[in-house]
Amino acid sequence: MEKKREIVWYINLTSLWLFILILLAVLFGYDGMHQADVWVKTHMPHWHIVWLTPWVERLTHMNGFLGAGLFGLLVTGVLVWRKWYREIGFFWVVTLGSVGLFIALKKSIGRVRPDAQLLEVGSYAFPSGHTTMATAMAFALYFMFAPRLSSALKTVLWMGALLWALLIGSSRLYLGVHWLSDVLGGFVLGVWWVTLVRLIYPPFPAKG
Repeated sequence: MEKKREIVWYINLTSLWLFILILLAVLFGYDGMHQADVWVKTHMPHWHIVWLTPWVERLTHMNGFLGAGLFGLLVTGVLVWRKWYREIGFFWVVTLGSVGLFIALKKSIGRVRPDAQLLEVGSYAFPSGHTTMATAMAFALYFMFAPRLSSALKTVLWMGALLWALLIGSSRLYLGVHWLSDVLGGFVLGVWWVTLVRLIYPPFPAKG
């Protein structure tokens, strides 16, 4: 147990360090990050596929406020049914906390979104709220269910959480509503927040 906790601490501190680096690059216009942002924005339209675009839009909406809210209610229903009441608090602290974090950061930083967008969206760009929330919620599920699973299923669940976060982040880039640094910042912010809450929160018992 102590070794697992050390790993979570390491991930938490690493993600915080990476977020600070990305944030400084955004605030002070680090040339390398700026070039990467511009390169992705310039080349992404060449990768658009007509039949794929509506599906990407549906995918990205699955982790918008409405989609995430409905999913959160579904997860809560399952947890109530299983009588995992401690996990309900954990899940909503992670979810609502991630929303508060990215909203506060967006308003504080005030970064403008890319001008070429396939969706009309408001608010500011950094960090990507969809990516932050998707990452935090997906790995919250991992932390809640992992104690009840075999090693093989833990790996599958971890890979599924990572894949979901990457898919949502990629959808934001595909639709042109975020810079690359917005998505990277949202991902590491989500990782930092969910691991922080996991470290503070009491351990989950390995029960059925």
